[in-house]
Amino acid sequence: MTGSQSPLVLVVDDEEPIRQMERRILEKDGYRVIEAGNGADGVAMLKDGKTIELLIADLDMPEMGGEEMVRRIRTARPDLKVLYVTAHIDKLLDVRQMLWEGEAFLDKPFTAKGLLEAVSLLLYGTLSTGKH
Repeated sequence: MTGSQSPLVLVVDDEEPIRQMERRILEKDGYRVIEAGNGADGVAMLKDGKTIELLIADLDMPEMGGEEMVRRIRTARPDLKVLYVTAHIDKLLDVRQMLWEGEAFLDKPFTAKGLLEAVSLLLYGTLSTGKH
């Protein structure tokens, strides 16, 4: 992570209310957050040179789903940590028999505590006390 600056998280979800909710939860806990409304914009934001430390990707999006978006991003950022968020975990398991190191999934609907715990575990390998 970059010095004393809090981690930058990219939230990609086609449902604006979900993105806004995730943003509020994460910002309240001290994270910096940027958003994209679809997979193509998510790929573009990561190619924009921003130092994104975690990608929260909705699995089910029109045109380019989270799995395809992550596959494209991995060519340039193989180390990027990814949290898949989905109401259809069975679809993720159909596409991926296993998750890579630095990847996790969170089932919708989730709680603020569940989101923060998943983010903390991916970024720090432990449950954090907040305010990053």
